[in-house]
Amino acid sequence: MLARSLLRHLRAALPDVQVDVVAFRGGEMVDELRALGTVTVLLHDREPWDHAAPDPTRVDELAATAGGLPRPDAVLLVSVAAGQALPYLWPVPVDAPPVVTWVVEQGEDLHWLDPPVGVAARTDVWLAGSATTCDELVGRLEGLLGQVPEVEVVPEFVEAPAPVDPDVAAARREELCGGADDLLVVGAGIATVRKAPDLFLEAAAVAGHRGHDDAFVWLGGADDPLWPLVDAERERLGLTSFRLAPSVADLGPTLAAADVLLHPARLDAFPLVCLHAVLAGTPVVAFSDAGGVPEMLGGSFVGAPYPDLAGLVDQLDHLRDPAVRQQVAAAQQDHVARRYTAEVAGPAVVAAVVRASAAARDGAPR
Repeated sequence: MLARSLLRHLRAALPDVQVDVVAFRGGEMVDELRALGTVTVLLHDREPWDHAAPDPTRVDELAATAGGLPRPDAVLLVSVAAGQALPYLWPVPVDAPPVVTWVVEQGEDLHWLDPPVGVAARTDVWLAGSATTCDELVGRLEGLLGQVPEVEVVPEFVEAPAPVDPDVAAARREELCGGADDLLVVGAGIATVRKAPDLFLEAAAVAGHRGHDDAFVWLGGADDPLWPLVDAERERLGLTSFRLAPSVADLGPTLAAADVLLHPARLDAFPLVCLHAVLAGTPVVAFSDAGGVPEMLGGSFVGAPYPDLAGLVDQLDHLRDPAVRQQVAAAQQDHVARRYTAEVAGPAVVAAVVRASAAARDGAPR
């Protein structure tokens, strides 16, 4: 989604710039990306891959697939995970164009920096999607490279959302609430331990024990390992206030229908779903000390220190007052709109890539 937002920004701001997209694997968004430019997909969707001992036949096939791409002036990796494609695009690093890596991960997701993929050794220019990511990245790179490279913080961003028809939002709310009279609390993401749909379920249970008739709906992650476990726990508890729902192509109506987005992640570098919610006018509640949401929302942050789940539910209780919800939503929206939309933050990414390209062309150190 970040790459899609950047591509749309590029098309509007720099229509003469050619952008070729390389996806290491396919997925649901490939067609959307193809509507914006040329897309080359290396692996089949969900195809397993062992970077330490790849299948030689498939390596040749991947190299052939990538061989028709023109040599770019610069390469932008949108996440360290994107570096998986580098060995099959330019097997000889000395012959490769300058590589700009925009790091948007924290924790174990940074393992792509290490061999065998080795993004750290292939990167010329470092960007970090948030200050919290930057701090962790610098420490990791010092250990890998023996020095502290310059890392520029270039915030992640989303596109400003299109308004949602109130009738569409009302219909979506009716679909999701299931007759609940109090809050509609939405969570969204893959179903992994770090995204924590299990804690979302626990929050629903705590709210129910406090006597509230809320609806808690988690969207996404139906194919992920935690989904069946969370669903089994829901059934064991007889928790009718909580439901799992499949992902949707457009979160807009759901976010517009919700009273609160509860983001209970144990670690999340800079969750874009929170930006989407805030720009839709829905307040966000999340843990502090668990990634970049406090940085994202600044003084408008609402939450509790990880792992104080009861503290998160206390904040939901505080937001039961519609006037308070409106006040918090307005403060969060104002903070985000001035910092993390494509029109505000997109130019910084473009400028970093242009600088890397110019430095390479002029033979200057990158």
